[in-house]
Amino acid sequence: MGMPKRGRTRGWTTAIGVALSSQVLFAATTFADDDGMHHHDRRIEHVLLLSIDGFHGFDLTNCIASKLCPNLAKLAQHGTTYANASTTKPSDSFPGMLAQVTGGTPKSTGVYYDDSYDRTLFAPASASSAPCASGPGAETNNAENLDKDQHSIDGGVPASLTGSNSAMAIDPNNLPGQLTHKRCAPVWPHNFVRTNTIFQVLHHHHLRTAWSDKHPAYDIINGNDPDSQPADGPGTNIDDFFAPEINSDLSNANVQLINSLGLHSTAPAPATDPNCPGPNCGSDFTSSIDGIEYYDGIKVSAILNELNGFNHMGTVEVGTPAILGMNFQSVSVGQKLKIGGYTDAIGTPSDNLANSIGFVDSSIGLMMNTLQNRGLTERTLVIVSAKHGQSPVDRTKRVALDDAAVIAAPIGSNFAFDIADDGALIWLKDNSGNKTVEAVNALKNFAGDTGIASFLYGDALADMFQDPARDSRAPDIVGITRVGVIYTGGSKIAEHGGFNPDDVHVALLVSKPDLPRSIVSEPVATTQIAPTILRALGLDPEALEAVRKEHTKSLPGLE
Repeated sequence: MGMPKRGRTRGWTTAIGVALSSQVLFAATTFADDDGMHHHDRRIEHVLLLSIDGFHGFDLTNCIASKLCPNLAKLAQHGTTYANASTTKPSDSFPGMLAQVTGGTPKSTGVYYDDSYDRTLFAPASASSAPCASGPGAETNNAENLDKDQHSIDGGVPASLTGSNSAMAIDPNNLPGQLTHKRCAPVWPHNFVRTNTIFQVLHHHHLRTAWSDKHPAYDIINGNDPDSQPADGPGTNIDDFFAPEINSDLSNANVQLINSLGLHSTAPAPATDPNCPGPNCGSDFTSSIDGIEYYDGIKVSAILNELNGFNHMGTVEVGTPAILGMNFQSVSVGQKLKIGGYTDAIGTPSDNLANSIGFVDSSIGLMMNTLQNRGLTERTLVIVSAKHGQSPVDRTKRVALDDAAVIAAPIGSNFAFDIADDGALIWLKDNSGNKTVEAVNALKNFAGDTGIASFLYGDALADMFQDPARDSRAPDIVGITRVGVIYTGGSKIAEHGGFNPDDVHVALLVSKPDLPRSIVSEPVATTQIAPTILRALGLDPEALEAVRKEHTKSLPGLE
C-alpha cells in the first residue's frame, strides 16, 4: 500500500478533508505561565489524548527530522517534548494505558498485563464446569477472549459499535469469577483495576468523557468506582466508549458490517482473507498494514465526530468531550510484522513502517483541522504518547523462544502461569518458604536458553510492586530478557512488555498553540500524564487514588 496522498488544509497536513459543525461546552483554567499568572483567555476546556502504541522517543525525533510527520512537527513547534519519557514496567498495553489515566503503576492499580494471574479469583464460567468451580488461582485475560463473538468486529453485539458503550459486547461468562459470601460473581474489567481514573474524576464533575480503544475489555479505564459504577455490568464513567475488536477476522463480512452500521474509516478498505470467517481463517486486523490502518481509521472517524461535537457515530449532537482520545495500533503492527520494522539499529523505519507512521501523522492532521475549523485549537491541550515501546529495534538481535519449553518446563510442577512477550512474568502455585528461590535456580540452571538476563524477585520485586506473599496479583518472578529475545512461535520480529530501554522509552509531547517550543531532558514517566490532564482542566490531581499513593507529580516544563 502506498503512502497516503496529502494536501495542505489550513496549515495542517492531511489525507482527507473534514466537514465541521456544533458547539463548545466546557470551561476551565489553564496552566500558569512562566510569570505565575493565569491567563483566562487561554483556558483549557478539552484534552485530546493520543497513544501511538510502539512509538519511541527516537521515532518522534526521527520522523520530524525526516519530514515524515509534518503534523507532529507543528505540534512540537508549540509544545513541550519530553526526550526521556518512560512508560510502565512491565511495558504492556494495560498497565501502559492505565498509567496515563490513573497516574499509577501496577504497584497501585494491581494490573500487570492484559493477561495475568490472580491467586484469589476463579476461572471463567465458560472455561469450567460451573461458576467459581476452578480455583482459587486463575488466569485473568482481558482481551478479545471476553467478547461474545471474537470473530466479529462488533464483538457479536452490533449495538456495541452503534451505542455509547462497547463493553456491552463482553460476555460475563468469559470473565474471571470472585467468590464473596459464597456467591460467585464475574469481575468486570473496571472492577479488576484497584484505583479510579481521570474518567471517574471528570464524570463526577459532570464533564463529558469519551475514549476509543482496541477491545471492549478497555472497560477497565472506567476505573474502580464502587460508589457509582455497576458491579455486574459495563462501566459508565466513559460517556462514549467505542472499541471495535482489533483481533476480529480480517474478513469482507466485517468490512461490510462496518458499512452497514453507518460507520466509516478514514483509510481505504483492506484486502481481506478469503478464508475468513471460517475454520481456516488465519488473519485479523493486525495481520497487514492496510488492515490495521483501516481499523485505526474507524476510530479516527469516531474521534472526528466527537471533536465536531457529536457522538462517535456523528448522529447525535452532544458537545465536544472534556477528555477524549484513542490509541493507534498502526505503528505497533508496522514494527512487528516481518514486512515492517526498522532497517538498522538506529531506528530508520522500513517503507511499510514509514507508511504506518505517516498514516498516524495524517490522522492527527485531520483532528487538528477539526479543532481549528471549530475554533477549539486555543482551548485544547493535545497530548501524544505511547502505552509501550517495542523491542528489538535491531532485527538482527531477534531470538525467538518458546516460553512453555524454557520457562514453564524448568520450573516444573510448581509452575502456575506466565505471560511472556519480550519479558516474562511468572506466578507459582506455592510461593512459601524457599519455593521462589528454587524456581529461580531452576531457571538459572536450565541447560537451554531461557532468554533471561536477570531476575527480579524477593524484596526487590516487593519494593517495586507488591509482596507476592501478601498480594494476590503480584508475580513471584520477573524475567528481564536480553535485548532481542521474544517469546513467539510466529514470524513477528518485535514485541513489548519487557523492561529494556526500547520497551519503555516512549514519545511524549504536550502541545497547545500558546506554549513555547521546549525540550525537557530530565526523566519523566507517563504516569505524570494523568495529573497533568486534571490540572489542565482545573481539577485536583489528588482526586486520583494512584497519584496520592505514588506521589505522582504533573509533568514539568508547562509553567
